[in-house]
Amino acid sequence: MNHLRTVTCLALLVVCFAATGCREKGPPPALAAENIPAEFEKGFRKAKPSVKELATQVVTALQAKDYPAAHAAAHQLCAAPEATDAEKRLAVGAMLTITTLLQEAQAQGDQKAAEVLTSQKKFK
Repeated sequence: MNHLRTVTCLALLVVCFAATGCREKGPPPALAAENIPAEFEKGFRKAKPSVKELATQVVTALQAKDYPAAHAAAHQLCAAPEATDAEKRLAVGAMLTITTLLQEAQAQGDQKAAEVLTSQKKFK
């Protein structure tokens, strides 16, 4: 299970870096789930309205424990052309955490989480 988690996270990083064109060296750190709302508040304070809306969707879905919706919003945020590199790195850090939360939900029998992870594997 840990091997699958590692492979999934690494694949996600590659996809997000390719989509974002991040220039900073090394992957961004995964964010602790409980820190995402505060980090997003700080990191997206001056974001363009469309980017700020996606960040709000990520936080709202996480707080509702709707990990598939949080994953979808974070994925859109990673690929948003109007987001800055710093905002995209923050989104990638959240995406790492959300992927882990999806895996944990799948392990507990959450079918929607399993579908998201299966769909993610198809697009590698």
